[in-house]
Amino acid sequence: MISLLGKTAFHLLGWKLVGTYPGNKKSFVMIVAPHTSNWDVPLGLYVKFWIKMKIKFYVKSELFTPPLGWLLKWSGALPIVRSRSTNFVRQVVNDFKTKKSHRIIITPEGTRKKVRKFKTGFYHIANVAQVPILPVIFDYTRKEVIFKNLFYPTRNSEKDIAEIEMIYDGIVGKVPEFSFKRIQA
Repeated sequence: MISLLGKTAFHLLGWKLVGTYPGNKKSFVMIVAPHTSNWDVPLGLYVKFWIKMKIKFYVKSELFTPPLGWLLKWSGALPIVRSRSTNFVRQVVNDFKTKKSHRIIITPEGTRKKVRKFKTGFYHIANVAQVPILPVIFDYTRKEVIFKNLFYPTRNSEKDIAEIEMIYDGIVGKVPEFSFKRIQA
């Protein structure tokens, strides 16, 4: 039932799904961009519920109070403490190492504001955990959520991150002025 509701809401908004989700048996780090608005969250949840993605995502711990906290946990959110250093990368890598299959969503900009360079935590998590990265695009111009091919880190972080950033370069988010435009080297 929830799958049908997600699909219906997604299509009523006029959106299309492009590409293929690799399924729930494989471990990977999904990166979603551009993330320019809180409206990206319901859009992502519609897709998550529609195609029955068993995937977790991180939300600031301050939001985990009832009743919103219950809804967040039900939808797959995990709390992240942002007020102090918690070695987030190590914690997430440990989850990958201790679980048979594990999938997480990270927004590589790290904010809903304008950035010219992605934060690199997603890459370090994938590299150390030895899992691929699944780039997903929220293209508000075309109203498409696009699943790209899995990207396997090569341990050349500079080259890999530049290649990943190119996937998102110039894609327009909900708030166009916050959309990602990378710095040319």
